[in-house]
Amino acid sequence: MNATDDWYDVSQLTEGSYDIDECTKYGMHLVEGTDRSVLIDTGVGVGDLRGLVTELVDTPVTVVLTHTHWDHIGAASQFEEVLVSPIERPPDGRIAVDSISDEFTHRPGEFARQWTAEGNAFPDGVDPDEYAIEPFEASPVPTAGGLSLGDRSLEVHHLPGHSPGHLGVLDPKTRVFYGGDIVHVDRGLYVLFEGCSLDDYLESLATLRDLRDDGVFDVLVTSHNEPLAGAELSVLDELLEGLREIADGERDYEVVETTWGRAHSYHIGTSEVLTKTTVRG
Repeated sequence: MNATDDWYDVSQLTEGSYDIDECTKYGMHLVEGTDRSVLIDTGVGVGDLRGLVTELVDTPVTVVLTHTHWDHIGAASQFEEVLVSPIERPPDGRIAVDSISDEFTHRPGEFARQWTAEGNAFPDGVDPDEYAIEPFEASPVPTAGGLSLGDRSLEVHHLPGHSPGHLGVLDPKTRVFYGGDIVHVDRGLYVLFEGCSLDDYLESLATLRDLRDDGVFDVLVTSHNEPLAGAELSVLDELLEGLREIADGERDYEVVETTWGRAHSYHIGTSEVLTKTTVRG
């Protein structure tokens, strides 16, 4: 047991795959293979994630980042092999909290202050005033051939929109699709950041919808929601249709203040879509 085991909530998704949650809302996913395992995203980086992962699997671990926003890269520096989309990898391969945009530089400190202000504690030995996300080296994720784990291979899909190089990871063996932030908190869409693209998001949602319709996956696992399966996957149709209407100026919006500044808020069923203010409703 490492000193921060109780910082994480771990549950089994399928045989050989795990959901790891940090602070109840920052999700990571571990897929175990006979030769190596893949950890999809690394949360906010407060705990000893590597120590936890090595208790769950006994193979070498490769990290695949769905994208490089702060709440996905937090513990990446704890691992030796980290893969990321070439689009979000700087020329020197060094990823930091401000690599994709400086609009995320305040988020780690803001998170720590809010977490403690709400009466929550950091793990023993972790000083919230010293908490920071460390830079790390990353390599480009393979664009063809997938990732071989021995008894299974994972497919990497390019799904930009929420970020320029956003990735999804498919496990054909279990028919689970790991979608990162393709669907965000409360089944919403965040298209308000500097690197977001509404047009790219439309294409990515259509790609994901088509994969579902082709029977490629049965379960969609994202970073900030419970897994979606069965009839719940119809949310992809609702979001795609609603986002098209937003792009065509057919949806009303409210102007709201967010952690990242002013945004337009749209509602598609029970889902909220946040866009840049340059999007006209």
